[in-house]
Amino acid sequence: MRIHRWIGIVILAVGLGLAAANGALAQGTAVLEGQVVNGTAGGAEIGAGLPVIVHVRQDGAEIQALETATEAGGRFRLSGLDRSAGIEYWPEVVYQGVSFFSPDPYQFGDGQTTLAVTVTVYETTDDDSAVRFDSAHWIVEAFDSMLRITEVYLVGNSGDRAYVGRDGQTVVISLPGEAVGLAYEEGTPGDRFRQVEGGVADTWPVTPGAGTTWIVFSYHLPVEQVVPMQRSFAYPVTRLEVLVSRPGWTLRSDQLQAQGPMAFQGQEFDVYEAQGLAANAPVRLELVRGTTAESGPPSGMSGSASGGGAVGGGQRFLRWLGVILAGLAVAAALAYPSLAPGGKATVDGSARQAQRLLDDLAALEEAREAGEIDQETYERRRTELHRAIRGQKARR
Repeated sequence: MRIHRWIGIVILAVGLGLAAANGALAQGTAVLEGQVVNGTAGGAEIGAGLPVIVHVRQDGAEIQALETATEAGGRFRLSGLDRSAGIEYWPEVVYQGVSFFSPDPYQFGDGQTTLAVTVTVYETTDDDSAVRFDSAHWIVEAFDSMLRITEVYLVGNSGDRAYVGRDGQTVVISLPGEAVGLAYEEGTPGDRFRQVEGGVADTWPVTPGAGTTWIVFSYHLPVEQVVPMQRSFAYPVTRLEVLVSRPGWTLRSDQLQAQGPMAFQGQEFDVYEAQGLAANAPVRLELVRGTTAESGPPSGMSGSASGGGAVGGGQRFLRWLGVILAGLAVAAALAYPSLAPGGKATVDGSARQAQRLLDDLAALEEAREAGEIDQETYERRRTELHRAIRGQKARR
């Protein structure tokens, strides 16, 4: 459950790869002097004997992990450290089974031989009243006979205790009933997420602060002329942003307001946004095939808008998301499970075959967009894949 460690590795690995350096850390004369403090009001005083791990990173890769323990008053000390440029020190303390890190890694400056660091830990709770989605982002991409939807959540905690959940699970996110091919970002531990009735449950704790952890996954929806969606969130959502690939698809909703087109990773998207969504409030929208539909209330739906007016920040998010997805490409599932009643994943030979066919179709669409194949080859291959996909559906 080393949340911050995983996030730190991901961020620092973007564009650099995840291969760790094999060379030994040079010995030096620098000293790291730290203290562990309890950030929970009325929490226990930190004393001696608490394990401390200091992760040493160079050029985005962890090269060593130094271990020590706290002394009286939660203080700890490491000496003989290398203060060369490019070397960072990231302290980790495991308290009550939860990993806590300093907000940022530490680095020695020019002429600096001593670093003073503080690591804040918190008591735990199974009360989720302080949990919130600081932001939620859906990226909708069209591949002819399917829609691929990537969902990114930044989860925060406004309290002063780490939320550890109940029955081994913490944050639960609902999924559309028609979702297939659920896949998580590369590098996700296999035991982190659980499929539960109607959605996905995380098992990692949510530590206090804004955006202290994130959740990223993708799935596919079958294409119809209109794809209706109704979702709700177990926690308040500060901002929901939906990016819909263009041309070809638009979004209708009385809760999400159009923000205009934006370019992201060489593709154009229409951006829609809502703010201040209450916990468990339904969010209704329709994804409409075609370029003539206008943003507005979905057919048969009514209700006041909760978006709160057009807001900025979309371009900042796109830059941020581009950095994340550059190192966190959402992987296709090894199997292609459909969400069966009760939320159980069904995996069999036909599911794996459907996975491969949809992957082939997506690759074909991308090849055409990139100009890598001619129109005749594209149409012939697409017809073959569509026939095979229909055959899979009939067998199921």
